[in-house]
Amino acid sequence: PRHDSNKQWYQRRVAITAGIDAQVTQSLYIFRCENSVITVKGKINSITLDNCKKTGIVVDSLVASLDVVNSNSIKVQVNDKAPIVNIDKTDGCQVFVQKATGLATEFVTAKSSEVNICLVEENGEYNESFVAEQFLTKYCDGKFVTELYEVCG
Repeated sequence: PRHDSNKQWYQRRVAITAGIDAQVTQSLYIFRCENSVITVKGKINSITLDNCKKTGIVVDSLVASLDVVNSNSIKVQVNDKAPIVNIDKTDGCQVFVQKATGLATEFVTAKSSEVNICLVEENGEYNESFVAEQFLTKYCDGKFVTELYEVCG
């Protein structure tokens, strides 16, 4: 990874296994990585994965957010805290958060499919939950109301 004077790390266009020792004032931008695993030790301000495929990111802790955009087959593991995880225009994203610290994480998704959140117990076991992809909007009492669309059967 390359580090510039603006307190940003950049990683792009290679298949790698990389480790980064981060600082709270830094951010990480990962662009067009494929078949890669990136480990971020320490607390970092923010991380963005953009246009990545089959890439994994393991991070200790974030101050702001972890963003996944325009990507496919992504795995994210947060070992401590991440206030917000944004997933936009991504197909296939599995996010692992620790039950002890991840319950306060907010997940924002848009135009994404196959998004799963895994809540990891202290013993390493995890429970996986999906993020809804289908919604139903209908006119009710003078306004449009959108709700989760559930398929039964």
